[in-house]
Amino acid sequence: MTEPIQIVAGGLTVTYWPTPADAAPPPRHITVGAFFDRFGSEKWSILADANPQVQAVVRDASVRTYIDLDNADLPAGLALLIAAGHAIDAEAVVDAAVQPGERP
Repeated sequence: MTEPIQIVAGGLTVTYWPTPADAAPPPRHITVGAFFDRFGSEKWSILADANPQVQAVVRDASVRTYIDLDNADLPAGLALLIAAGHAIDAEAVVDAAVQPGERP
């Protein structure tokens, strides 16, 4: 953590904590379980779907250590689930903030 900086002027002291200018954005990696949880009530029907394209998405996700929400292939996989009739909100799956309990 960066040390606080104190500025004293005219009898007034102001303290602030600077942030590094080159601070990297937080990682957008979630556990595989958290990824499937993001499908809400559709989770179980997706996991049980025998459609080969849906199973390809499920297997691809299942063999990973984590899901990278910034992976360029993710929207195509979510589109396959939607095309198979699953009512998921692809934008919400990808864009929702990563919660502490979702991190690998």
